[in-house]
Amino acid sequence: MKKITKKKILIIACVIGALLLIYVRLLSHPIRKRVGDFTVDFYSNRVCLAKYHGTEECVTIPNKIGIMPVRTIGFCCFMKNSVIKSVTIPENVEILEPRAFAMCDNLESVKAEEIKFVGYDTFLGDNRLKEANLGNRLETISSNAFQGCEALSSIPYSSKLKSLGHRAFWGSGIEEIGDLSGVNVEEAYIFEDTPWMDKQDTDYVIINNVLQKYKGDKNVSVIPYGVEVLSEAYGWESEEVLTIYLPESVKKICAIGLFVNPNYVIYIPESVEYIEKNEVADENRCKIITVSGSYAEQYAIDNDINYEIVDGWEVPEEDSAE
Repeated sequence: MKKITKKKILIIACVIGALLLIYVRLLSHPIRKRVGDFTVDFYSNRVCLAKYHGTEECVTIPNKIGIMPVRTIGFCCFMKNSVIKSVTIPENVEILEPRAFAMCDNLESVKAEEIKFVGYDTFLGDNRLKEANLGNRLETISSNAFQGCEALSSIPYSSKLKSLGHRAFWGSGIEEIGDLSGVNVEEAYIFEDTPWMDKQDTDYVIINNVLQKYKGDKNVSVIPYGVEVLSEAYGWESEEVLTIYLPESVKKICAIGLFVNPNYVIYIPESVEYIEKNEVADENRCKIITVSGSYAEQYAIDNDINYEIVDGWEVPEEDSAE
């Protein structure tokens, strides 16, 4: 049996060390290479399709390149492609990065099996997109993901869906939203300007105890008890004077538009534990009515909002407002 010398041990250690350095580097700094119709980023254990250069109308995404699984369709990979009409995405692909298919004028159909994450603006402006079947592992649809998809009549359904981002379906053709039980819908304007929103014949459009939109036309708005989160339900630039009463059930306010409109007077109870940070540079401010020591009082102080402290208030009958 041959002895392993110190020199051989040193050589083996150096080789292993070099391989580890390559592996670590590939985790964050991929090797980019043109492969067929794609520019591809090779990582240590996966690949990302960075850019499509083909001219096919019906594109099938490769499941693997060599022995490496394709996990991601990258940022702007197909953006502004005016040729593609359909895309078939295999089981290894889990992530659609931001703007991957944005502004593809003729894209009509996307079929996938295992997508988990849809980035912001992924299908932005795809006004001919009728079908977006992304599989039953979909968890996140990010901001503006399907904004302006006028031909899309239903949202991509998944029993594992957890959250919908800001303006995710704004201006789309959504007619039915399906069962969104357990889905976080606190972000603003998710279904704004859609057929579904237009046909909601109620003053208060509520999903999962989140007030999505106020459609009333009175000068007093008494939000129904049971609402726990207030999203951007009221117009930022409304010129109508409006007094808004929040019920004790409300815990969160995710609606900056409320606070930058000088025509609003808002009664905020002690139950509110969170108000979204106001980063809007605007001298116009609403007026807050609240109780001493409340979260709303401190929010008003921190954001230079006019406020009044009272011991309590009686909620008027909304129907009696002039």
